[in-house]
Amino acid sequence: MTEWDESVAEDLTGRRLGHYRIDGVLGKGGMSVMYKATDIRLGRKVALKVIAEHLTEDPEFRERFVDEARNTSAIDHANVVPLYDFGEVDGLLYIAMRLVDGSDLASLIKDGPLTPDRALALLGQVAEALDNLHERGLVHLDVKPANVLVTSRESTAEHIYVADFGLTRRGATGHRTRSGDFLGSPTYAAPEHLRGEPVDGRTDAYSLACVLFACLAGRPPFQGPVPEVIQGHLNRDVPALTEFVHLPQAIDDVIRRGMSKNTKDRYKNCRELIAAARTALATPVPPPATQQAPPVPVGPARTNGHANGAGPRQATFPLRPPSTPPHGYQTPPGTHSSSAEPVRLRPPMPVAHNTFTSEESRGTRWIAPVIVGLVAIGLIIAAILFFSSGDSGSGGGGDGGSQTTTQHSVPSVKVGDGGG
Repeated sequence: MTEWDESVAEDLTGRRLGHYRIDGVLGKGGMSVMYKATDIRLGRKVALKVIAEHLTEDPEFRERFVDEARNTSAIDHANVVPLYDFGEVDGLLYIAMRLVDGSDLASLIKDGPLTPDRALALLGQVAEALDNLHERGLVHLDVKPANVLVTSRESTAEHIYVADFGLTRRGATGHRTRSGDFLGSPTYAAPEHLRGEPVDGRTDAYSLACVLFACLAGRPPFQGPVPEVIQGHLNRDVPALTEFVHLPQAIDDVIRRGMSKNTKDRYKNCRELIAAARTALATPVPPPATQQAPPVPVGPARTNGHANGAGPRQATFPLRPPSTPPHGYQTPPGTHSSSAEPVRLRPPMPVAHNTFTSEESRGTRWIAPVIVGLVAIGLIIAAILFFSSGDSGSGGGGDGGSQTTTQHSVPSVKVGDGGG
């Protein structure tokens, strides 16, 4: 593998490279530095890619660079970044191309996956550009998210440009130097490219399948140290995309075929790959299986403190299935939707039993009736004593033979005939 030589990674900002004034750094890669520059002859802003000096010393690389730069500069396609110029100044190889006002696909997916509709809209344009390249007998050999530029400044919809044709060549063998160094990005490289075997348009289609995986999962198919990534592409099974996101399982078959180790088993071109992915993602996503909550015990009715029946009754309440986002899209990690959380309802409790009432509170229920009864008894006794005392007062005083009548208060009533 080739590594960027830090000794030649000098920032050229403010310097002149031929008729280009370098204004700033746009990005750095393993084989080059991309600068924002101005063509002082035309007054035009350009993206200026300066190749690493240790590669310019490789005669084979220099020959390929000049040959493929000429071929690529002749490509006129709406989704291919136009090449304006290439050359060598002070021992440095450079390529001048259109400066795209936007970001790259790698920046869009670094925080999570794209929606299927957006991923297909962008990668459909990538497929058109790559197949156009293949029809001219060229192979890109470095298809990756960082080389897909996305802008919304040129039309109402997002527009992409496939960039970085520094490795583009006519199909022969994988891009390596005479010293055996692999040139490219192993994270998205096809097995035959890694092995230095013959390559063609299906090599780019493999890389596009890897990019499709990354767009929908938010991560590439194989991760880790470079040797592990290479072993994944060469010998390991393709991971199932649906293990990372909730999408139709048919997409797993598309990715698996697109990343087949054998070129004969892959899709014949990039358009066919994206068309198959579009069909697979249009398949309705079955909702997750409805889960059933564990039984919730309901306290038994009691009679005089004893359970009525041999055992407690139980009631179960099914969980509400989580709502599924449109098109099976999984919400990125770290975000939650209250509507997607299952809600567990507490079952109603019998009147005779209250889970939150203690035994002590049950034992104090007799106090109020006893108090009321004692008050009633006290009132009755008081009434009896009152009337008894009134009778004894009216018969006291004077001789026993004289009696006082109460005719003034109680009128006499005549009963029967008056005469005898």
